[in-house]
Amino acid sequence: MLLALIRRLFLTLITLFILTLISYNILLRDPLNHFMDLQGINAYMSYVEGLAQGDLGISYSNGEAIANQILNVFPATISLCITALLVSLIIGLPLGLFSAAFRNHLSGKVLATLGSLSLALPMYWLAIVVLYYASSNQWAISAVGELHPIYEISPVTGFRLLDIFLADSPYKLKMMQSVLHHLALPALILSVPATLEVIRFTRQRAEYVMKQNYIKVAQTRGWSPFKIWRAHILHNTLPALIPMSARNFTLIFAFSMLIENIFSWGGIGLWLINALSAQDYNAISAGVMAIGLFVLVMDLLVGVITTVLDPSQKKDWYVK
Repeated sequence: MLLALIRRLFLTLITLFILTLISYNILLRDPLNHFMDLQGINAYMSYVEGLAQGDLGISYSNGEAIANQILNVFPATISLCITALLVSLIIGLPLGLFSAAFRNHLSGKVLATLGSLSLALPMYWLAIVVLYYASSNQWAISAVGELHPIYEISPVTGFRLLDIFLADSPYKLKMMQSVLHHLALPALILSVPATLEVIRFTRQRAEYVMKQNYIKVAQTRGWSPFKIWRAHILHNTLPALIPMSARNFTLIFAFSMLIENIFSWGGIGLWLINALSAQDYNAISAGVMAIGLFVLVMDLLVGVITTVLDPSQKKDWYVK
């Protein structure tokens, strides 16, 4: 177990080193950066030293510290991704179990086909079409942004609902309603591929469990299908969803980079696109570094959780 963790950390450090090289080369495209005064490895080491101290530079657009800007926009992306993940689990888990239970029926086969399309959906096009349809029908969920401009709230944690709860305002319920209206549509769009992925994984896992010998033994003992599902299939299917959900969160996070631009959601994706438009190389370099570091941490957590929860994964680590 310890050797597996050390190996995982070593691979993460190598990937982090490559990420710093990419970020550093983006920064070199800016003719005004101060690393031009240094030579070769000294410039790179100076850049890495600044990263280790949390110094990501200053944005050319507004003169603010980039680290503070990233900390301000990241909670919006996290809240959007968590909402989409919860929606995908609430919808995808029962549909995946239903698809496995009725795998020989037409409905089960249709769900299995839909689950295989999770990464093939044109999310950018789908978001535009759904937003246009919702706006044409004057649905409240067609609102863009994070909160109606009429309301003002001081950021404390960066998470809108939590900040509203902590605020001293007589209009808390109205502001929360406005936040939920703005959150609904982008979260639903992001949950589409995640839901299909949950359906696919849940069906495959449940079908794998249903083929095991202890299921056949339970059937020969005369157990009812309900008892078999409750005692064996669910108990051996649901724990596997924990590491899968962490990977699904990374998938949602990747799609959110595009969706935020369509719905004007003030997260890291929209912030990075604005930096690209302004050719703010300091912000672009820092944004790539922050996003890559977040994905690396998530991947490391997934590996550790999977190794701890699944004994077969521990065996695979030692065999390799």
